Amino acid sequence: MLQRIAPQPVSAETFTDPRTRALLSHPGSTTCLLEHLLDARLTVSNMKVTRAAVGRTCPDAAAPLGLPADAPVLVRRTTLGLARRHVSRNLVLAPLGRLPWAERLLRTCATPLGPHLPQPHHRRLLGLGVDTWSPGRAAASRWYLIIDPGSTQPALFIRETFHPGLFDPATSCAHVQP
Repeated sequence: MLQRIAPQPVSAETFTDPRTRALLSHPGSTTCLLEHLLDARLTVSNMKVTRAAVGRTCPDAAAPLGLPADAPVLVRRTTLGLARRHVSRNLVLAPLGRLPWAERLLRTCATPLGPHLPQPHHRRLLGLGVDTWSPGRAAASRWYLIIDPGSTQPALFIRETFHPGLFDPATSCAHVQP
């Protein structure tokens, strides 16, 4: 059975693949790095935006966002890909009523979010780990906050899970293996 690693951070160095380590430890735009590593433009192949309580969507996001479990968030689920191949699955949460730009971005942006974030902004890494890509198939994952540049409040919680055929999730630590 696959064990999800959350919320304790795991070092990127525990991943054996150099590309996976580079991706997970990158402090900037994931979209830009993925496009560089894959030498292609990414597109959003699936996008669903809904409203839900943070605790029902991603309980690990409530505390970092400074929200009670029943607080409403805007939820954006996307799959980024190139041609017919999926590259990453992304969950993005924005607290409703906190920052209008964040809600607007999640509702209206039909492309990867990275290039559309306000500049400058700060990313606060919350953790790295092994998640599930499909039943029985492990995938490297990371989750972090985007901090609003004007107020220093958490604007977005982002969890990215990467296709294991492109970014090997194998680790050198027994406790993060499926």
